[in-house]
Amino acid sequence: MIDDERLNPMSTATEKQIALLERKIDDLKSKYILFFSGELKQPPELEREETEKAVRSLVYGGAKSAKMNMIIQNLTSRFSLYNNLWLKQLNELESGVSRLQKKKTHPQPGQGKPKTQPKKDSGAREVFLSLNDESSFENFFAVYQQILPQGGKGALDKDHIINSIKGKMLTDNLVETRVSIALQNNKVRIALKE
Repeated sequence: MIDDERLNPMSTATEKQIALLERKIDDLKSKYILFFSGELKQPPELEREETEKAVRSLVYGGAKSAKMNMIIQNLTSRFSLYNNLWLKQLNELESGVSRLQKKKTHPQPGQGKPKTQPKKDSGAREVFLSLNDESSFENFFAVYQQILPQGGKGALDKDHIINSIKGKMLTDNLVETRVSIALQNNKVRIALKE
């Protein structure tokens, strides 16, 4: 049996670098989820920039094999998806323009009523969500309000509810999903469908 590490001593170091970088990305994702849900005061920007530099150096360092090249490309794509999402959400927070104001000033064609399935006896409704389409979260919140029992329509923290569902999507690595919203025992039940 041939010892791959003896023939290519750098392969183990690269695998260790990739494993370390994967953990850094997962930790960073967790910190951004905490920041966008309001549990952290500052975004982990320094860590994001350091991780971005580490990903770049791994890409430009070159792969030792086709397999390692594919693993590095997958890692880079994953980080790029998260990074773009984080920067977009940070930009929206910094701009101070509420999503509702943006929706009113720049209406999209076909925007109107939320895309839902007709109400069934169980009261379950389904909404399509995309992290690339903020109006889908506005639709989600509108359906969420409609499904609440009459006594439960007090002050709702819209941003908290929307950020919670975004956090769940990020945790599950979903860019797009269908969400089922139902009222069971006077409690709103939300289920993500892949």
